[in-house]
Amino acid sequence: MALMDKKAVETAVKNNLEAAVDLLCDLIRIPSVRRKQEDIGRLLKPRAEGLADSAELVVMPDSIQEDPDYSFRLDGFAYGETANLRLNIAGAARGKSLAFNSHLDVVPETRGQADAFSPSVRDGRVYGRGANDAKGQVVTMWLVLKALRDLRWRPAGDVTVDFVVEEECGGNGTLLVVRNGLKADGCVVLEPTDLQVVHLVRGAVWFEVRTTGVAGHSGSPGSTVSALKEAVKCMDSIEKVREELLAVARRHVPMIAEHPNPMPCTFGMLHSGNWPAAAPSEAVLKGVFGFLPPFHRRDIQARLREAVSPHRAEVLFNMLNSDPSWVDGHHPLVGQLIKAAGDAGISSGPAFMNASCDSWRYSEQLGIPAVVFGPGSITTAHGVQENVPVDEIRKAAQAIIYLIGEWSGFESER
Repeated sequence: MALMDKKAVETAVKNNLEAAVDLLCDLIRIPSVRRKQEDIGRLLKPRAEGLADSAELVVMPDSIQEDPDYSFRLDGFAYGETANLRLNIAGAARGKSLAFNSHLDVVPETRGQADAFSPSVRDGRVYGRGANDAKGQVVTMWLVLKALRDLRWRPAGDVTVDFVVEEECGGNGTLLVVRNGLKADGCVVLEPTDLQVVHLVRGAVWFEVRTTGVAGHSGSPGSTVSALKEAVKCMDSIEKVREELLAVARRHVPMIAEHPNPMPCTFGMLHSGNWPAAAPSEAVLKGVFGFLPPFHRRDIQARLREAVSPHRAEVLFNMLNSDPSWVDGHHPLVGQLIKAAGDAGISSGPAFMNASCDSWRYSEQLGIPAVVFGPGSITTAHGVQENVPVDEIRKAAQAIIYLIGEWSGFESER
C-alpha cells in the first residue's frame, strides 16, 4: 500500500467508537482485582476473535510463583483459570514487527468511591475503576484491530497483542510473556499518559523494613530500645540515599534535570507497638523507592540494605521490583509515534512517566525497545474520579494505526 488513506482511518475508527465504549463499560463491570481475574479474559476473548489470526487465553501457571522476578506472593494462592489474552496477526510481507501490551486487572475501589464497578458515561468521559488504568487502553487496542479489520488492511510485519493480568501487583502477567519468549522490533505499552509519548519510565523498589528493639516501660528509658524510633532512623537514612542517587540521576538523564521530584520515595505504612507507655520491640515500615538510570533495582536493594543496617533492621524485597525503562529519544519508535500522534491531532513529544509499569520487562528483559502511550491521565487513575475521555480513545487508536503504517506498512486484503 503506497499511501495510507487517513480519512478512511478516521471513518473506520469513528464508526466503531460507540461499540468500543460499550465494551469498556462491560469490562469495568468485572471487578478484576487480584484473586478475581478469571472472568475478564473470558469476556474479552470472543469480542477479539475475528480481529486477529488467533486469540488464545494463556493460563497463568502456579509454578510462576517460584520465579525470582515474581511479585507479591500469597500463601495458598492458586491461579485456576486466570489467564492473559494473546492476539497474533501474521505480517503480510517483511515489515518490522510490533508488540502491544496493556493490562486487564485493576486496583480495588477507593474508600468513598461508590459503585466503582458500575460504569457511567457523561460529558464525553467514561467513569469507573479501570476506565483509564487500563481497560480504556485495552479498548483502544481493540478499536485499532476492529478498524483495521473493517478496512481490510493487514500489517506488513507481525503484530502481537498481550492483554495481561496482575500488572498492578508487579507485572506477573507480563513476566509470563517474558518467560514464554517474544521477539519484536518494537513495543508500545498502553497506559494513561495524556497521549504523550513516554520513552523514560522510572523504576520502583517496594521495600519492607523490620526493626527490632528492647521492650519496656516508659519509666525505664535506659533499659529500652524503641523499634519505632529505629524505624524513623531508617526513614531518615533512606531519604539520604534518595538525595544522593537523585543528584547522580539528574546528571545522567538531562530531561529530568528540572523536574521537582522525579525519584519519589514514599513511606506508606508503619506499624508498631500496642501501648502508648511502652517501648515497642518490633516495627514494620513499608514503602516504595522510585529511581532512574543509571541505577538498577539490584543497586537500590543493596543501598537500602546498607542504609538500614546500623538501625537494628533488616529489609525485604518481596513485593514489586522493577527497573527503569529507557529508550533514546532519537529512536525511530519514539519519532514515528510522535509523528503518528501529530497526524491524529495530538500535540506530543518525548515524555517522562513518574510511575512504573511493565515497559521495563520488554526493554530490559526481552531487549525490545518499548515506549508507553495511551489516553487518559494518571492523575485520576486509582482515584474516586477515575475516567477516560472518549475522544482521547479515538485519537489514540488513530495514532496507533498510523504508527503501524509508518513502522511496518500495510497490505490491502481487498
